[in-house]
Amino acid sequence: MSTSTFRRALGVAAVAGLGATLATGAAQAAPPVTCGSVITASTALTTDLVCAGTGDALVIGADNVVLDLKGHSITGPGAGPSTGAGVRAAERTGVTITNGTVSGFEHGVVVDTTHYTTVSKISAHHNVRGVEVANGDHLLVMRNTLWANGGDAIRVGGSDDSLISQNVATDNVFGIYVADFAGTVSVTRNVVTGTENAGLAVFSGTTGITLSQNTVSSGRADGINVAADTTGTQVSQNTVTLNGGDGIDAAGTSTLAQNLATWNAQLGIRATDDVTDGGGNKAVGNGDLAQCVGVVCSTP
Repeated sequence: MSTSTFRRALGVAAVAGLGATLATGAAQAAPPVTCGSVITASTALTTDLVCAGTGDALVIGADNVVLDLKGHSITGPGAGPSTGAGVRAAERTGVTITNGTVSGFEHGVVVDTTHYTTVSKISAHHNVRGVEVANGDHLLVMRNTLWANGGDAIRVGGSDDSLISQNVATDNVFGIYVADFAGTVSVTRNVVTGTENAGLAVFSGTTGITLSQNTVSSGRADGINVAADTTGTQVSQNTVTLNGGDGIDAAGTSTLAQNLATWNAQLGIRATDDVTDGGGNKAVGNGDLAQCVGVVCSTP
């Protein structure tokens, strides 16, 4: 599932709405965006927002809307007091949320029951969750920076046919997690560092998840964890290093191929009997002298 394929699909959904906005924008100026605004046309922020309320700061209220924060920030009352999101899109199609900072909310950005939607170039920090996508399809979460969130950096739940790529997650409690019967989600080319729990995790009935070309390092637990209640997870070409547990701990009907595990506190790779060894895995310097269990690892 390539980035270019997602861009083409998402572009078709978004262009119509954006074009209409450009056509009418000259005739009527958009009202100023304030905390609590419902965005019904493509909009660019012109100032930072500091929102004292505990609910959502901005809500996407129409399909085919581009919300460009233009480098501005949306700041909430704090991850504890807030019960809302910095930006929320629910039951929408063709939405893009991009280019700014969101902090101090329960969720930085929420995309719920939404289709053909992009979250990109968002810096989400000091929220409970940085970015949450749930119950949608054809979602692209790309090139975001997520740090110091009290829960997940990115949580994908119950969503299908989606791409999570080129995000950088640093010092969050959880890293990038895919769960709740999500299917055909590709998590690729992300960098996850310093999580308190697993850097990447797949669990709760997922099907056909791909974890590839990610770098996971310096977490306190496993680098990558795939639970027994998952089906058909592909774990390939990842680098896991200096994690406090295993580099990769995989169960379920997973396939492991061409991963590199170095200097993790326990095993480089731990795989249960139902895991398929796809070959090409390598490990060195891990705390357990066996280096790998359940798959064959060579020395890099």
